[in-house]
Amino acid sequence: MHKTFLLFIIIIGASVAFFGYCAVLIDWIRDYSSGVYRHDYLEAVLESGALVLYTYFGIKFFNRHVSSLR
Repeated sequence: MHKTFLLFIIIIGASVAFFGYCAVLIDWIRDYSSGVYRHDYLEAVLESGALVLYTYFGIKFFNRHVSSLR
């Protein structure tokens, strides 16, 4: 029972993180398209940097754990 609950919590956490990432990515695309980043360079750098880092660490984590399953 404990392992099932832990797996459920991990799945919920991963889903929330994924949907949060998608929401931030959609916001970034809308801001870029509307020209917000032309006026606010700090926001452009911070949001773009956060997306790049999150993507990098996500891919690194995925590759490490998927290769260990083989």
